[in-house]
Amino acid sequence: MRSVYSDRGYSLRTLEALITNYRKILDRLVAVQLGKKQVSPDLKSQLDYDVRINQGSIELLINFALEHREYIAAFAADGGAALSKVIVTLLRDAVKLREKASECIEKGLPININISNSFNVGSKITNTNVSYDENTGTILINDPKILWAAQVTRSPVNGLLSQIDGKSVEFIDINSASDEFRFTPDQRNIVGKQKEELPTTLNIIGRLDMVAFSAHRGSIISDGERFSVTWDDQIRSKMQKLADIEGVIFKVRPVVDHKRLDNETIGFHVLDCGNPQQSFKV
Repeated sequence: MRSVYSDRGYSLRTLEALITNYRKILDRLVAVQLGKKQVSPDLKSQLDYDVRINQGSIELLINFALEHREYIAAFAADGGAALSKVIVTLLRDAVKLREKASECIEKGLPININISNSFNVGSKITNTNVSYDENTGTILINDPKILWAAQVTRSPVNGLLSQIDGKSVEFIDINSASDEFRFTPDQRNIVGKQKEELPTTLNIIGRLDMVAFSAHRGSIISDGERFSVTWDDQIRSKMQKLADIEGVIFKVRPVVDHKRLDNETIGFHVLDCGNPQQSFKV
């Protein structure tokens, strides 16, 4: 990775964000390419990162130690060159998929993703793996790993893009020996929040837990499950009084984030809450 910055230099916070998010992206893409849910500690220890700070740029290099080649036998023969090339191209396709999904959202079209090919650790990624039908909003990807990569790298990719303003940080290059992908300010449109409150209400009976009242965020535990929730400042005092009390009724509205590339509810927004036990003076 090479990050180019202006003569004003980096802040330590920016430096930390760039290095941390870059390593998360690489760790997760290695796991995706190997068909694993996450990189094991043994394999992660083989991904060694060197950081070099030069005039006008920061370079972060990854070295594949490959001490236990049985983990990645399909890519170990050349010392990791094939793996690094595939990872760079996989990242490009994952970002392209998110860009096409953003175009669908801007046009008011539903996101339809069609996947061909099978999940194969040794499958090769090409530059034509993501195509888009502008009329129907259908996105075709030629490998299911692309969708998986787009989902697992969503947060760290957003973290990198949030640092690129075209001034302090001009762009970020991610390279293999034979391929290159560049993050630029133009790609920041995929970061924007596209959350929608669905026009329906539900009642959840449970207990408010893990609360950050200043941020209006917390969790509701109901029937052994945990649900992420937010609320407005108007009901903050009521939420504070009912924290950590069992049997509270929360009136909520489901929230969907379309840029997660699926239709799963990721949380709820609390509209009101009450404790029925108080009504009966229990």
